[in-house]
Amino acid sequence: YPRLLLDEFQDTDPIQIEIAVRIAGGAAATGQEWEQVEVPPGSLFVVGDPKQSIYRFRRADIGMYLRARSWVGTTVTLDSNFRSVQPVLGWVNDVFDVVITPADNAQPDYVALAATRFADPTGPAVVVLGAQAHEDRPNAAVMREREAADVAAAIRQAVDERWTTYDERAGQWRDLRLGDIAILVPARTSLPFLEDALDRAGVPYRAESSSLVYQASEVRDLLAAARAVADPSDLLSCVTALRSPLFGCGDDDLWTWKRDGGSFSIVAPVPDERAGHPVARSLGYLRSLHNTSRWMTPSEVLGRVVADRRILEVAASGPRARDQWRRLRFVVDQARAWAETEHGGLRAYLAWAARQGDETARVAEAVLPETDVDAVRVMTVHAAKGLEFPMVILSGMSSAPRSQSGVRVLWTRDGYEVKLTKTVQTNDFQNVAPLDEQMDQYERRRLLYVAATRARDHLVVSLHRRGSGSTNAEILAEAGGATAAGAVELDSQREPAGPVVLGTSEPSAGLAWADWLAAIERVREASRRVSAVSASGLEGTEPAVVLTPSAGSPPGQAKGARDVELPPWSKGRYGSAIGRAAHGVLQVVDLATGDGLEEAVASQCIAEGVTEHADVVRGLVRSALESDIVRRAAERAHWRETYVGMVEADGLVVEGFVDLVYREDDGSLVVVDYKTDAIPAAAIGARTQFYAPQVAAYEKAVAAASACSVRATLLFLHPDAPAQLSTPG
Repeated sequence: YPRLLLDEFQDTDPIQIEIAVRIAGGAAATGQEWEQVEVPPGSLFVVGDPKQSIYRFRRADIGMYLRARSWVGTTVTLDSNFRSVQPVLGWVNDVFDVVITPADNAQPDYVALAATRFADPTGPAVVVLGAQAHEDRPNAAVMREREAADVAAAIRQAVDERWTTYDERAGQWRDLRLGDIAILVPARTSLPFLEDALDRAGVPYRAESSSLVYQASEVRDLLAAARAVADPSDLLSCVTALRSPLFGCGDDDLWTWKRDGGSFSIVAPVPDERAGHPVARSLGYLRSLHNTSRWMTPSEVLGRVVADRRILEVAASGPRARDQWRRLRFVVDQARAWAETEHGGLRAYLAWAARQGDETARVAEAVLPETDVDAVRVMTVHAAKGLEFPMVILSGMSSAPRSQSGVRVLWTRDGYEVKLTKTVQTNDFQNVAPLDEQMDQYERRRLLYVAATRARDHLVVSLHRRGSGSTNAEILAEAGGATAAGAVELDSQREPAGPVVLGTSEPSAGLAWADWLAAIERVREASRRVSAVSASGLEGTEPAVVLTPSAGSPPGQAKGARDVELPPWSKGRYGSAIGRAAHGVLQVVDLATGDGLEEAVASQCIAEGVTEHADVVRGLVRSALESDIVRRAAERAHWRETYVGMVEADGLVVEGFVDLVYREDDGSLVVVDYKTDAIPAAAIGARTQFYAPQVAAYEKAVAAASACSVRATLLFLHPDAPAQLSTPG
């Protein structure tokens, strides 16, 4: 590859940059370390924002980014922001110029963002919650309750006062909808308080980060039942599952069961006289599923519980049925994907699932939303990276960073340090740990920057704090966040206008059965039609005679009769692989001089797995380079591997890649399509007619795109003979 561009470079880890630098360096990239590799000038470009480096937990270290930036060479600053309105950027620049200060190999300089959107929306652009520190110094739970109440009030105020956002599609300002609002939280500890506050305010919402999904009550209930099935000795999970809505055993049921000598082990025998007890029936179900689970995948176990215990039906009567259904579908689907990747059993899956819901887990992916539901979106900052929202609320800012416990792995430039317990750790762990904690503090500040810059038209920031400590709210407040760039304080005494009313309409009378069925059939018929076809798929029809391969026959013999006389390397898998290798070489080799031929042949044969046929690939390419038409193209303006596409009258899209196009002296264009069939000269005429529809499609598409006169031709390559030129009649 002559040019290599790495986007989102701040997310690059050491292995990725190692691979990228060696690709850019080519065959000469033999240095022991990537920083020792010499890359050709202009061959490697990187684009990234070090202020958005928030993935240290997977080794995307800011220190490596800063070293790589100086190693790559010339730096160009891109500071124009096309997302946020000027007041939001003013607040971000004022605050984070103080929050993010440079530190060697640890924190970049803050580069102010230049605004390009200056029209102000209706409603304040920046709103602060809890501008003044709480003098009564409430505990963490009370603080989170107050913060959550203010978040719900801010949403109500935005809806009641009809704050606006700019609709790019419509080209005008419109009222905010609930689906335009995203609540971003740095940690999951504040989620239960947010849910309660939003429910009390009558604000529909959905949690979209997968790490939040695993904290949902219905998911915890499902996983508790799965843990009881996987491990009969896990009595706590069994009791948790029994008390959940999945089985509905009340505390009175559990008490009477235990009082009369019952066991909460699912494999313990149940006396016949107690078989009708609610706990006995529930334990019987879990025992039956335990006996069959050894032949089931984790997703099948979860799916069985969902179906048998009617979890979806029970959720239907709740206020957020669709959100609960979406969470359950997500967990089951993710269990299926996990099993396909890890090929593990139920216990291994449950250990993985437990880490997804742990407070120290770093899960970045977002759950696909229900696009037809108007609801506030709740997600972690990591899940929101790369996204944007008309209105962003930074919540959960009152939480202090938690000290990590358990097994810890700290990456260093030359390896890693590990701590298993307080007394079992590598020699230098204690020396590396303080530096790692300091790097975490730096990343916390960058995480706040990422969160704030997701906002397009409105930014709401929680500064709820006690007035001392090291919470995120304290960091922003000390940087002047309460008053920066004209931020306004939420009127927490304001009375809401009433419950949030979503858009409603009168139900339609519906269609008559015959009309409905006819509409469905039209949709089905339309879905059966092929919407796009490759030009190479427009070839003629092979002869009807097809050979049946005999035992021990070489690969490629089971083809149409037209291929019977071809050499073995032109048939079957090897035929297509050798053809792809030859085409790949012709994409990069110098058409005029042949420079780079040997290197390209070697790399393409390795890529296609046909190294034993390198001589054949080399011969095919040489036959093309020595042909008159390719030499003529090399001396004129020409384009290789060019995409073409067109829409036929019936709506069918015809598309493909043209091997070579060049401009003739009279301004017309010539399309050259390479064929690697290596056929005898006598067969060229028949094969030309076989390829005629494909060539005609290329000719028509190029003519439609360029408004030029176009002539298409075929160039049949041969490793041991000159290439043959043929133009369909």
